[in-house]
Amino acid sequence: MNKFFSLKRKKAKQKTEFDNHNNCSYCNKPFIEKLWCKECDPRRIMEGWTSGNPDIDKFINDTIYNARQNIDDIFLEWVPYNRFIDITQIGIGGFAEIFSATWIDGNSSYYEDNESWKKSESKSKKVALKRLKNSQDMSAEYLNGIKVHWNLYKLGRSQYIQLLDFYGMTKDPETEEFIMIVKFANKGNLRYFLDRNFKNLLWADKLSLLCDLLENIKNLHKLGFAHKDLHAGNILQNDYTTYVSDFDLSGPVNEQNSQHGEIYGVLPCIAPEVLLGKPYSLSADIYSVGIIMTELSSGKPPFHEREYDINLAVDICEGLRPKFEKGTPEIYCKLATRCLDADPDQRPTAEELYSVINFWYKSINDYYYKGYQEKEEFGYKGKEIKAIFKEADKEILNISTLGKDEVLSSAYITHLQVKYTSGLIDEYLESDRLSEY
Repeated sequence: MNKFFSLKRKKAKQKTEFDNHNNCSYCNKPFIEKLWCKECDPRRIMEGWTSGNPDIDKFINDTIYNARQNIDDIFLEWVPYNRFIDITQIGIGGFAEIFSATWIDGNSSYYEDNESWKKSESKSKKVALKRLKNSQDMSAEYLNGIKVHWNLYKLGRSQYIQLLDFYGMTKDPETEEFIMIVKFANKGNLRYFLDRNFKNLLWADKLSLLCDLLENIKNLHKLGFAHKDLHAGNILQNDYTTYVSDFDLSGPVNEQNSQHGEIYGVLPCIAPEVLLGKPYSLSADIYSVGIIMTELSSGKPPFHEREYDINLAVDICEGLRPKFEKGTPEIYCKLATRCLDADPDQRPTAEELYSVINFWYKSINDYYYKGYQEKEEFGYKGKEIKAIFKEADKEILNISTLGKDEVLSSAYITHLQVKYTSGLIDEYLESDRLSEY
């Protein structure tokens, strides 16, 4: 009898403790233990941690829950900062500082099939840490750029497209700024890559790079977002793959780069209509792609010999564009010039641009079969495209590049990095010289 009442009291106590717990935010059922729902989180990934920011906690937990629901193998993790070693700064941008680091445990990809989740295979991994400036109090707008990166990465994985891996988040214990954990790009950004490898790049390499870039952009546009800060410093190279990065300004089209309407970016890469105060559109990203196409032609940053100031802003609005290097195929120049048209409606879409450049790339590489050379698209046969770009390859070694003996001085590299860092350029919009437009 005593045993019966003892068991009854125990159950009553459990019920009281159970009733004191909150409900699961996903299934709305009571937690069976503190902060843990067996149904939604059987492996206890969500339990026992917090970023200190409820919005970030929910964002990360959403990815975990959705991965379980969709039987997916990717989700974000919250990682304690002490799980990273060999942290070294490798870059700085307008919105973040970039570090390389070794993640001691590596990202999760294998699980024990029971309720006490753990990594079944721990393997260190070199990653990039992107410390977001002034992110201690993460606003919904700031978090939006992080979500855009995640959604684009998920979309790319579903289509087997190479997009910059996004593993999770952590926080700097000293500054309390939040940090994104992403794939380490071993060749640096495109600006750095071109400075050191331009004369080794044939046109097939350049077209391959553009195909990767445009796959990223057209998928971003499918989501209804514009990048809004596209330039060679935000394009990463890892071995032979190109990734778009830095979605800090990304957001819906027909909005300025922030809720206050400020314009950020690298001046020569910003479409003239945006400089004149018009809302950002998808075609403004295409203008930026056109600028990148001129860089692939010359190997040099756009207007590298000029200051990025109001005089350049006015000249761009009056029609000034970077020049193409001698030997650049005429069909390439015409396509890039369409991207740089002052009228946004005259620019191709990312999908159209990708289709043309992909056909050129396949033609150069005898895609699938020799008969591809007889395939005709966009006014040319494959064999004609191949001949045009093979002829252009002969001129690459004759193109003058920046720096003595192709080695840039550290002072000049620093100067370029400062010029090529996204910044606020609202001062141009207030100029009387632009107001007449």
